Amino acid sequence: MRASRAWPAGLALLLLAPLAGCQGDAPTTEESAPVTLRQRPAPAVGHDGSMREEALALLEAREAALRSDDRGAFLATVDPDELGFSSRQARWFDNLALLPVEDVSFELGDEGLLDDLDRDGGLQLPVDFTMRLDGFDAKPVTQEMLWTFVRSDGEVVLAEDHDPEFDERTGWIPAPWDVAHIQVRQKGKILGIFDEDTVEHADYMMSDLAATTATVRRHIPAWTGSFVVYGSSDITALAEMTEMGVDNTAGVAFPVFTRRGGPVAAYRFIVNPTVVGDVLSRGEVFRHELTHVALGPTTGRVPLWLTEGVAQYVARSTYPVEQRRLIAAREMLGARRAALEETRRFYGRNASANYALAGLVCDYIAVTRGEEALWRLVRALSSPAGSTDDVLLAELGMTKPQLRDQAMTWVAEGVAQSIVSSQS
Repeated sequence: MRASRAWPAGLALLLLAPLAGCQGDAPTTEESAPVTLRQRPAPAVGHDGSMREEALALLEAREAALRSDDRGAFLATVDPDELGFSSRQARWFDNLALLPVEDVSFELGDEGLLDDLDRDGGLQLPVDFTMRLDGFDAKPVTQEMLWTFVRSDGEVVLAEDHDPEFDERTGWIPAPWDVAHIQVRQKGKILGIFDEDTVEHADYMMSDLAATTATVRRHIPAWTGSFVVYGSSDITALAEMTEMGVDNTAGVAFPVFTRRGGPVAAYRFIVNPTVVGDVLSRGEVFRHELTHVALGPTTGRVPLWLTEGVAQYVARSTYPVEQRRLIAAREMLGARRAALEETRRFYGRNASANYALAGLVCDYIAVTRGEEALWRLVRALSSPAGSTDDVLLAELGMTKPQLRDQAMTWVAEGVAQSIVSSQS
């Protein structure tokens, strides 16, 4: 889910340009049971199959080192001649040591993924790396990697753990701990991941997140309030997730799958680094994204105008109704022909208008019918027995065009009332 960068920070900012946007515990000392590697009687993979058994033993050695927090043993498995890779491995090990990591394992992956893959030198094997953020992931999460093994002074060592072609094939998107030195903050059930460029804002951001979490839970009390947020300055992952361009995206809520094609282990969100230090807009951005995180498991089939609209509604629910109507009126200027978009076109060139109309419609429903009517509509459209208009007729007695028109009339009436009040 994405948040467009069109967030006024209050009535005083009604005439300013848009600001912001969206689009998915402490570790225990108990160790998990050891993992048995899936060693297949398959032909050698890569260019040097003679290293296969030693490479598989290296997987076990690296897993043992990671489980026992033995940095020296872990780095001893890395090719000392690959200075850049050695440095990245040291950073990666140090980063994981800061996280509440459990259920760590390295296993031989699906060798069928190497079919037609260009490979150079040494031995290359697919490796499944699994870990779980204790207290935040419902299940362990597995990442597919391609490791390259070489001989150095007669010993088999690791020379690389990623390959661009393989990563594209498996859809890998880097986490902050893969690309930078991270700084970790935890406040109750909130785990914040920052880096050296964003950590100066970490304490303020964590306080804001705690406050916005409380707001979202008032609207969605069934949500646990537990989540992970990325506040990194590296925008690689954000660029991969957004369809609106990084400059137009303030944050993205996203699901984390147990493995490619598997069930969801958690919902997290990533914040554009420009928002991390923006005290005026980040509260709205956080409320919007956390609404997506809280509703994540229930909105898979809900039309995009409704999923984004309810997030907009919750994000601005801390403002008085009159102020929200004025904000909506300003945003709808020049967008009066916008329609309630259900497809991925929502995030196209008319994204700002789509967000504005979606938020207005959901606010109108909540104010005129009661907020529970809005949540009933979300539930009804999560497994619809008919078209969207069929559900809208059953729940609200109107179609999408009628709902749009009534919401526009409602906001116009609000502006008129505000003008009269200001003149009296």
